[in-house]
Amino acid sequence: MRHTTTAAPALSIALAFAAPAFANEITYDCSVVTSSSSVLQTLDLSAPFNGTLKGNYDAATNPTGTLTLPGLFGGSGNNPIPYTASFVLAGDIDTQPTGSLRLGVDTEGLQIRVANLAFDLLGNEDGVLAATLNINYQTFRTQNPSSLFPGGVTIPIPVGNGSVSTFTATQVGPAVFGSLTPQKSGSAFTFNVAVPVEFVIVADVLGQPVSDGTPVAGVLPLSGTLLETPTGVSITLDIAQTDSQTTPIEADPFTDVAFALPTVFPTGGTANLLLSGDVTSLTVANTLDATVVATGTVTIRTGDLNADGAVNVQDVTIMFGNWGSSGLGDLDGNGRVEAPDLAILCTNWG
Repeated sequence: MRHTTTAAPALSIALAFAAPAFANEITYDCSVVTSSSSVLQTLDLSAPFNGTLKGNYDAATNPTGTLTLPGLFGGSGNNPIPYTASFVLAGDIDTQPTGSLRLGVDTEGLQIRVANLAFDLLGNEDGVLAATLNINYQTFRTQNPSSLFPGGVTIPIPVGNGSVSTFTATQVGPAVFGSLTPQKSGSAFTFNVAVPVEFVIVADVLGQPVSDGTPVAGVLPLSGTLLETPTGVSITLDIAQTDSQTTPIEADPFTDVAFALPTVFPTGGTANLLLSGDVTSLTVANTLDATVVATGTVTIRTGDLNADGAVNVQDVTIMFGNWGSSGLGDLDGNGRVEAPDLAILCTNWG
């Protein structure tokens, strides 16, 4: 027992010097208050592709369907017509986000740390955007109905709505740090932190994916207010971001997608076509205007004996005060506070 009492103060001193820079940091697990949060996203997704179109005629199953013939004259049968095109999804999506993040807060050192940010910007609901097909094809004719389609000009064709089923932002890399600026109230602080994230967007038009969920690197700028409460913290984040990026994507080619094309000469009819093609890249232009409210409670870590959100010298002091007994500090549950419990505490230090 004499050996234990002489070693404890020395060990406490050594651990004190090993403490992190944020010695007074309290860690909070924060969840988004969806009912008080809002996200307005102005999205413009453009996915270029190329391939062929042809009529939906089939001698056995659809003998009265549309046939496509190349050029102004001649030709017979049902022929594939080369084209280049892009799917465009554009418009506003107004949603209430969900998500979480972890904050490390040191109000004495005026420091803040952001980690584990994960926001679902759609709030588990699909967003609906107007869809347009911009298509440029070679000159061709159709039968059933009879019409001429002059080529060489890009034609915008509304194709109804597309959907965005996933739009998330997930923090990548280690925690990021910022400074706290105290406000007059004494319990409120402002901060600015730029969080590196991966955006994931899944969207489709005509039942075909134009964004397959390939992660896109970006930065989420957080300008916020933090308020200490009796039970934890409350934060309000203002997010304002405009970004545009082009990313190659590897989606499977699509084949025979039904597409109704209004006739050109003469007008008033509909050519029933089948589109086949391959999407190769995605350009996402995104303006994000959001207010995210979140509340947090102290994160209790193994070894945090005084429940202040950190494992540090104060917890070591409590443990040594109960050394050899069955009191607070028995982390392995064997009925005694001893060396294995100290090892567990040191594993969770900081």
